[in-house]
Amino acid sequence: MEWETAIRAELEPMVPYAPGLRVSEVRERSGKQTILKLSSNEHPCGPFPSALSAMEAVLPRLNRYPDGSARALRRELCARLGVDDEHLVIGNGSNELIRLIAQAVLRPGDEVVFAWPSFVVYPMVAQMSGATAVKVPLASGEVHDLDAMLAAITERTRIVFLCNPNNPTGTIYGRAAFERFLAEVPDHVLVVVDEAYFEFVTDPDYPDAIESFDGERPLAVLRTFSKIYSLSGLRIGYGVLPAPLAAATHKIREPFNVNTVAQVAAYYSLGDDAEVARRKAENQEQKTYIYSAFDRLGISYVRSETNFVYLHTDQPVEVFEALLGEGVIVRDFGTAPALRVGIGTPEDTRITIAAFEAVVDRLGGV
Repeated sequence: MEWETAIRAELEPMVPYAPGLRVSEVRERSGKQTILKLSSNEHPCGPFPSALSAMEAVLPRLNRYPDGSARALRRELCARLGVDDEHLVIGNGSNELIRLIAQAVLRPGDEVVFAWPSFVVYPMVAQMSGATAVKVPLASGEVHDLDAMLAAITERTRIVFLCNPNNPTGTIYGRAAFERFLAEVPDHVLVVVDEAYFEFVTDPDYPDAIESFDGERPLAVLRTFSKIYSLSGLRIGYGVLPAPLAAATHKIREPFNVNTVAQVAAYYSLGDDAEVARRKAENQEQKTYIYSAFDRLGISYVRSETNFVYLHTDQPVEVFEALLGEGVIVRDFGTAPALRVGIGTPEDTRITIAAFEAVVDRLGGV
C-alpha cells in the first residue's frame, strides 16, 4: 500500500485534537494530591440527580441497541424549543453535528468563514472537506467582528460559523448586530450558530438564535448537554436545522450515533430547570471572585459569559507550567499569548486563586 497516495491529501496539514493533560500525569509531575482540571470547560458538579437515577435504571438493558431516532428526547426538545420534529437532529455531541453539516454541504474549493480565535473544530472540518478556512480576527474586546465577517464572504463561501458565546474568549455579540448580520448575509451561505455555552449567559442583550430560526432561511443552531448539564463523558448534543439539511445529516450519521445512557441522561436532565438556574448563579458568583483576584494581581483578562475566563499573558508557556506545578491544569494555546481557565466549585476557586498568587510571586507577574 502506498499510503502517501491512499490517504486523502486534505488530511496532511491537519493536527489531531489535543485533549490536554491527564490528572494522574499532573499529580505525578507536581507532587500535589489535589489536582484541578480546568482546561476543558467541564462543569465541576456531576450529572443531575434525576439523570443519575435514570442512567442507573437503564444499565441492565444495554444489551439492546439504542433508539436510533432518539424519539423521546426529540419530542421533549421540540416541545421545549417550539420547533417541528423535522428540524431537530440529535448528535454525538455538537461536535458530530458540526462535522455532519460540513460533510453535507462542503465541497473542495468552497470557503468557510469564522472568527479567530474560536472553536478549533471549525478549521478542522474545513480542511477535512477540502475547503478553504477563512479566519476573521476578533475585534477589540475579543468579540466577533460581524461586519468584517460579512466582508469576508465571497461567492465561494458556503458556511459561516458563529460561536456565541465564543470559545475560547467567552465573549458574545449582541442582538442588534446579529439581526443586522442575518439581514445582510447572502442566501447561498449557511449560518451555523454554535451555542454550546448559552445556558451560562447573563447579559440580556444575548441573541437566542433559535428565536431567529424560521425553517426557511439557511440558519442552523447547535447546542450541547456537555456543559451545564455535566454530560461531557456521554457525548450528546442537538441541532435545529432547516428540514433539507436535517434530512441530509440523517443520511450520513451513524445509525446508532447516540448511546442509550446518553439519551436517557439528557431526557431527564431537561426537567430540572431549578438546578440549571442554581449552577448558572454559582458560576457567575465564582467568576466575580476570579475577576477580583486577577484585578488585584494585575492579570489582564476578558469578562466572560461562559464557565471559563480568557486571560492575556506574555509568557504563556512559563505560566502554564508554573500552574501545573501548583496542581492546576488550564488550557494553553501553544505560544499564543493567552490561557483559558475553567470555573469550578467555590473550593476550586480558592485553590485557583492561591495558585495564581504563587505563580505571580514566582514569576514576578503573568
